Amino acid sequence: AESNRLEMLQRLKFHKAMLARLYAAGKISRKLAPLSHTLAPLSRTLGLRAMSVRAREVINTPKAPAAIGPFSQAIKVQGMLYVSGQIPIDPATGAFSGTTIEVQAKTVFENLKAIVEAGGCDMKDVVKCTVLLADMGDFGKVNEIYATYFSTPYPARAAFAVKALPMGALVEIECIAAVPS
Repeated sequence: AESNRLEMLQRLKFHKAMLARLYAAGKISRKLAPLSHTLAPLSRTLGLRAMSVRAREVINTPKAPAAIGPFSQAIKVQGMLYVSGQIPIDPATGAFSGTTIEVQAKTVFENLKAIVEAGGCDMKDVVKCTVLLADMGDFGKVNEIYATYFSTPYPARAAFAVKALPMGALVEIECIAAVPS
């Protein structure tokens, strides 16, 4: 009975993760949302909720700057990798990188790439980015650099101008990646 329960639990976990990946990649619509409600009672019965909390994995790499607060570089959970916002800090020196938007954006993307790779993904697995800019006038320059790190189909993205960023940075970017099976 226990082996059947574990087998059902593994299948359910796989199907929920697959639905999440398909939805995140835009391959299914919200119309399939009721399916997740159908799976919820079964997942509670099988103990999936408790198991998923324990299945969170903290991702850290020396190839990106250490977190400068009470957060992780990234968290991997249920087939997804959530990367914290990165600012232009050189991981080798711990110093701020450059004063131009081009230098800062390149450093931010290199930090993101290092964390994404440490989480078992590649930049092609990134499904969503959020870009924070100190000046929306820098959007075009950041966009040019962004295009060198991603290819079609590009990740979904939001970009915002903010009043200020940590340490006076000109750009901060966070991302979400779907972990390959």
